[in-house]
Amino acid sequence: MIFMKRLAGQGQTTQFTVEHHTASGWVVSEQDGGATHTSMIRDWRHVEATIALFELKATALRSQGWAEIAPNA
Repeated sequence: MIFMKRLAGQGQTTQFTVEHHTASGWVVSEQDGGATHTSMIRDWRHVEATIALFELKATALRSQGWAEIAPNA
């Protein structure tokens, strides 16, 4: 796991993850409530940009009162 943030608020959880996937690249995933959006990225620059975007989204949720929680909680 390269990156993972899980937040809870307003009766929901949201999770952002980036994982290395063998030689194929990286799998990025955004899970929001019941919906999961997953894609494969093959370029490290796009991975860095995705992590930065996930950080911004997590910061926005925290500013709305959401709390970061442990990944297995």
